[in-house]
Amino acid sequence: MKAKRSNWIICAVMVVVCAALLMIPERHLNQTSLIPRERVRIDAVDNSALYPLGIVYSGVQICEVTVLSGDQAGQTALASNYLNTALDKDKLFAAGDVAYAMVQPRETALVVTLIDHYRADTQLWIFIALAFLLMVVGGVIGVGTLISLGASGIIIWKLLIPLLLDLVDPIIASFVTVLVLTVLIDLLVAGFTRRCAVALLGSLAGTLTTFVLALFLTDVLKLDGGDIPYVVPLLSQSAMMVDTRALFIGMMFIANSGALMDLSIDIAVSCEELRRHCPGISRVEMLRSALVVGRGVLGTMATTLLLAYSGNYLSMLMYFAGQGTPLLDVINLKYVSSQLLTTLVGSFGLVAVAPFTAVFAALIFSKRGRLSKGIAREEAAGSDSITASQAGSMQSLQ
Repeated sequence: MKAKRSNWIICAVMVVVCAALLMIPERHLNQTSLIPRERVRIDAVDNSALYPLGIVYSGVQICEVTVLSGDQAGQTALASNYLNTALDKDKLFAAGDVAYAMVQPRETALVVTLIDHYRADTQLWIFIALAFLLMVVGGVIGVGTLISLGASGIIIWKLLIPLLLDLVDPIIASFVTVLVLTVLIDLLVAGFTRRCAVALLGSLAGTLTTFVLALFLTDVLKLDGGDIPYVVPLLSQSAMMVDTRALFIGMMFIANSGALMDLSIDIAVSCEELRRHCPGISRVEMLRSALVVGRGVLGTMATTLLLAYSGNYLSMLMYFAGQGTPLLDVINLKYVSSQLLTTLVGSFGLVAVAPFTAVFAALIFSKRGRLSKGIAREEAAGSDSITASQAGSMQSLQ
C-alpha cells in the first residue's frame, strides 16, 4: 500500500514538473513561426501547374480551401501547395482532405500556404487509446509509464534540444539527459522501492558502458556523424558550429537507453518476486537466479535492437540487394557502419546490464547465508522429528 502511495505521489510531482516545462517559452522562433496555423478543408484542386518528373512533381498545386479553425473560420481562399521533387516531403491533396496550413489575413484576401495533411486529431485518439490500455492493464504502474512517455518527450524537446542548439557539448548534454530520464522513468514505474534501486543501478552501469565504448569505437571506425538525418541543413542553420561526431555519440546514448532500462527492470522485478516467494534466499542463490533471468532476456533484447534498426533501414537494404552490391561493400559504407555501431554498442550495454543488475539484486534483495541457515534449521527439525518417531516406534514394538 505504501509503495502504491509513493507511486501516486511521484506521478503527481512529475505531472506538475511537466506542466512547468511546457510553460518554458520557445527561444528559437522566426517570423514564419509566428504565422497562425489553422485547419482547412480542401474544396477543389487545380493540378495544371504541376510538372511530373517520374514519380515526383515540381511546381505548385492550387487548392480552394475553407478555413475550419481560428478567427478566419468559415472563410474561403486559394491556397498554394509547393512541391520540390522530394518524395519524402512532397504531398498532393484531393477534394475533401483536411490540411494544416499557414493562414495570413491580408487587406484583400487570405494568404494560405498548405503545410501537410492534418493528422493531429487521429494521433491524439491513438494516444488516448494507448493511455486507456496502459491504465487498465498496468494500474498505477501504467499511469507511471504514461507519464514517463510524456516526460521523456517534454524533457528532450524543452531541455535537451535547446541546449544542443545553444552549442552545449552534445555528449555531455545527451549523457546527463539519459541519466535524468533513467532516474525519472524508474521512479515512475517502480516508485521508491528496492526494485527501483536495483533497476536504476543496473541501467546506469550499462549506460556508462555504452558511454565509454561509443567514445572509443567512433574513433576506431572513423565515423564523424556526417550521415545523421538533416545534418546538412542543421550545419547550415548553425553556421557549421554543430559537432556532428559528438551529436552522433549522444544519439547513441539516447537510442539505446530504453533497452538498458528494460533489461534492468526485468531482472529487478524477477528478483523481487523471487524474494517474495522465497524470503530466505541467500545472496549466492539470488545472484545465480538473477543471472539466469538476465541470460534469458539478453538474447531477445539484443535481437530486438538489431531488428529495430534493420527495420528502419529495410528499404536501403533492399536497394543494395537489388543492385547486387557485395555484402562487404555494404558493411563498409559510413551510414551502414553507423547503424551497426549503434546496435553493437547497445548490445554491449545490455551484456553489462545483466550481470551488474544481478549483483545489485543479490546485494539488495537478500541476506548472506540466510537460506542455508534456514535449510539447516529445517533439516535439524526434520531429523529430530524422525528420531522421535523412530523412538516411538521402538517403544511400541517393545
